[in-house]
Amino acid sequence: MIGFDEQRLLGAAAAHLSVHEPLEAAFLPAFRALIAGMRDEARLSQVGSWRAGARLMTALGQRAALANLERDTPELAQIEIDAPIFITGLPRASTNLLHNLLARTPGLWAPRLWELQRPVAPPRIDERWIDRQILTTNALLDQLYEAAPELRRLHPLSATSPDACSWLFRNSFSSLIHACHWFMPSYVDFMAHADLEPAYRDHRRHLRALAHRHRHDDHAGPRMVLEDIWHLWQLEPLLAVYPNAWVIQIHCERELAVSTLMRSCWTLMQVDAKRPRSASDLLAYCASIVDSGLAAGERARASLSGARFIDVTHAQLVADPIAVVRSLGARMQLGIADSSLSEAGRWLAGQRLLAPRTQPRADGSLGQTNAPVR
Repeated sequence: MIGFDEQRLLGAAAAHLSVHEPLEAAFLPAFRALIAGMRDEARLSQVGSWRAGARLMTALGQRAALANLERDTPELAQIEIDAPIFITGLPRASTNLLHNLLARTPGLWAPRLWELQRPVAPPRIDERWIDRQILTTNALLDQLYEAAPELRRLHPLSATSPDACSWLFRNSFSSLIHACHWFMPSYVDFMAHADLEPAYRDHRRHLRALAHRHRHDDHAGPRMVLEDIWHLWQLEPLLAVYPNAWVIQIHCERELAVSTLMRSCWTLMQVDAKRPRSASDLLAYCASIVDSGLAAGERARASLSGARFIDVTHAQLVADPIAVVRSLGARMQLGIADSSLSEAGRWLAGQRLLAPRTQPRADGSLGQTNAPVR
């Protein structure tokens, strides 16, 4: 047990990874804010502290692997992430639904969960290596679901399905997903005022590493469709780093977003915390997170050009998802024909065969729901 001491953590990482500086100065403030929240606010159990520390070390290891790849593969810097599509919105907005549909549309590609877990591959990869990564990722998911069985219903993840950018932002310690796993108001406050442009440049480095596996020529990677609710909190740095990106914002009611986030946070926090927070504390915490996202999104939309934004309502999306995909294809000139939507349609039909879901209550109570924080 190293504890949440900056020098001891970074020293252990430097020794283990055989690097002089395991973390660049640009990410030290986020790292410090995160470990302070873990130490002082999260009420971690002994096992939870070990697990949180292991995640920190894993992220530092991913950074070292990415730096090594860039050193050995100088052409990586020339790979373009051209006109990526970012999907965002509040919790309960069904951003993952649209992400899955667009990822199954010809001409678009979304990194799968196993790839986001392991963005840096060895120099040579084959089917056996890929199979091992998928098995490892699914085993990690099984361990998580065993520790918190309700998460399987709240977050039905799969190693081979598209997933959120927050997996990459964990490696720069700059994602509010951390505030869902651990109760850390000080970290939430830090994220509300931090300059996240370095984290988005770091995100682009990871995307280049992923695109390198799927590149069509020496310079161009695949057209990416990406998703994360937390992008709403950071639209300005997103478009500063990706000026030709499209941003699809899915709108839903604030009350449902708060209750969905509350349920998911309560479930995730049980895994590592030794004493759970009260319902009233958690409601205020989640309401503050949602309200900061709404305010940040409104400020950014007021200052940025509206030409790169597309608005969709949650009601429109769930009423006719395929129609929304067609409309988006026309708006972004993706050349989507009805015949090319067969895979998306089959996936959607499979989802509709699942049992009906109980919706979260709008009063913020901890009622049953399987709406994920996505």
